[in-house]
Amino acid sequence: MSVSSNDSLSIAEFASLFGFPADAIVAAVEAQRQRRSGRQPYFSIRQLADRWVCSIPQVYKILQSSSAKIVNVGEGSKRKKVLVPADVVERLERARVEKMA
Repeated sequence: MSVSSNDSLSIAEFASLFGFPADAIVAAVEAQRQRRSGRQPYFSIRQLADRWVCSIPQVYKILQSSSAKIVNVGEGSKRKKVLVPADVVERLERARVEKMA
């Protein structure tokens, strides 16, 4: 049986071939698609405050009240650097959209 560049594998087969969990392959593909689309993968707290036209403490309140998953790439409480994944931002924005009465 010969293999050509036009053959395809399922994600589970590809993951098994290289010894990765299937969800890691899915996450890598999604990350690559985001990079290609030019979509920003993460937002800083300052970017969200500017985007939502609110204060930085208000951004923290919104994230805390929604139990949003964030990434803290800093060390300790004084060197805190919080990033919020774009999909979390999109989910929050969809959830908070209201019709004007």
